[in-house]
Amino acid sequence: MAEPVSNLADGMLKVLHVPAIANPASPTVAELTAGTVLDVSCYLTADGYTPGGDEATVTDDRLCSVQTFQRPGRHTDTLALRYVYRAQDAAGTDNKAFHTLKHLVTGYIVTRWGQDFEDAIAATDVVDVMPVQYGKQMKQAPEANSVLKISQTVFVTGAMQRDVAVAA
Repeated sequence: MAEPVSNLADGMLKVLHVPAIANPASPTVAELTAGTVLDVSCYLTADGYTPGGDEATVTDDRLCSVQTFQRPGRHTDTLALRYVYRAQDAAGTDNKAFHTLKHLVTGYIVTRWGQDFEDAIAATDVVDVMPVQYGKQMKQAPEANSVLKISQTVFVTGAMQRDVAVAA
């Protein structure tokens, strides 16, 4: 068997904060490129996009069996962000993530995997769409040889749409 081709990770993830999407199962190019959209890709630290989740197990015991069977139960999607913070840049472009992703703000995190983040969003791109509400912005302890950072829990408020195509 031939070895499958892999995708590099560095620079191959575009992460957008999108205030509104009419149909999360089919976001449009116009919605993902509107002037209100913030590309947070370069604000995020190298470890600053941390999706996760959990899936519960439902046990399915039967009177006639000595084995316990299992089925998938409820699942939870999670996301944590970590991004650069410039405390003294009150209105500057270098602090847009901090000013946009405020506590209790709602919207969508749209993520395009496996394509150069600099490439413009185009019809047929494959993305994940996560309806969210942002938690508190927490300043991280300063570290030697580092930059100031904010970490933030992102609460998933609806069904995540995985691997959906962007509509024209």
